[in-house]
Formats: sequence, C-alpha cells, structure tokens
Amino acid sequence: MQTSTGLRTTFSTKPSKAVASPSRRGLRVVAQRAVTKKVQVVLTKQVPSLGNEGELKSVPTGYYRNYLKPQGYAALATENILEEIQRQKAVEERARMEEKAKAQAMATALSTIGKFVIKKKVGEGDQIFGSVSAADVVEAIKMQTGRELEKRSVTLPEIKTLGTYDATVKLHAEVVGSFKVVVQKDTSA
Repeated sequence: MQTSTGLRTTFSTKPSKAVASPSRRGLRVVAQRAVTKKVQVVLTKQVPSLGNEGELKSVPTGYYRNYLKPQGYAALATENILEEIQRQKAVEERARMEEKAKAQAMATALSTIGKFVIKKKVGEGDQIFGSVSAADVVEAIKMQTGRELEKRSVTLPEIKTLGTYDATVKLHAEVVGSFKVVVQKDTSA
C-alpha cells in the first residue's frame, strides 16, 4: 500500500480497508499539520488591532476573504498597488521635508530679527495694565515678518512689568524658534 505523508510517499504491504478489491492498491494521504495560508493586503481604511490606512499587512486568507474584503477594509497587494504606495510615501516624505525646511527658515528669521517690541499702558512702578499674552506676541511677529503663527505654539513667561523676556515658538515637531519680547511703555495714549 502507498501512503503519502507530507511530501514523502511510503509503501506498505498491508492492504488498506478503504480499498474495494484486494488486488488494487490505494493511495492514502496523511497530513502532518494544517498550513496557515496568508495573503498580502493593503488596508484601505483603518482597522482596529490590525493597522492604519495604506499599510501593507500579511493576513490569513479566510480573514481577508470573509471580513476585510466584504467590508471594504483591504485590497490584495498587487505590483501596481505596491508601486503606488511607494510613490505616495515618497510624496509624503518630500512634503514633510519641505514643511520642516520652512519651519527652520522661520526659526532662522526669528533669531535674526532677535526681538519684538510690544507697547503697553503702564501704571505705577512700571506695572503694565493686564499682561502680555501670546496673541500680542503673534500680532507683533505678524507685523514684522508677515507670517501668522498659532498663539498656542508660543511659550511665554508671565509678563506683568516692563522689560525684556525670552520666548519660544514651536514651529514644527522638531523645530523651535527663540526670540526676545521687549515690553515698552506706550506713550501715544
């Protein structure tokens, strides 16, 4: 009798019970273990516990066939899709580098200018009325550079008197600009 185990074929002299006639030899296939088949897919939407949109993942065939494909969460990874992902990643990387370069240019401009003057009304003992806020600093920067910054990205110490203070602004995740804020007495009022 001939028996296949995985990729091996063995022969035995005992007749198989599954064989109809004693003169005929039967082929019996014995599987060693179940093989888990996986396919490469590209996620078209974010899938919890699997990944984000645009990621390349290896998932079991049944999971793709029964869940990801019918729900529209994934597509099979073909050469065209893989090339498109590579192009898209290159474009995104280029955009990130350009954004960082602009932020570095702005940080250089802020350090070159060095100081921004803000005029406030003053009471007794050089105490200003109110305080200097991030919005005041952003307005002064806009007047001198022409570029608008977000006021929540500006970090200031508490300013209640006339003087010079150090300030920073976060322009990018990796770029921080430093400059000085000079608070002067407003003589026009």
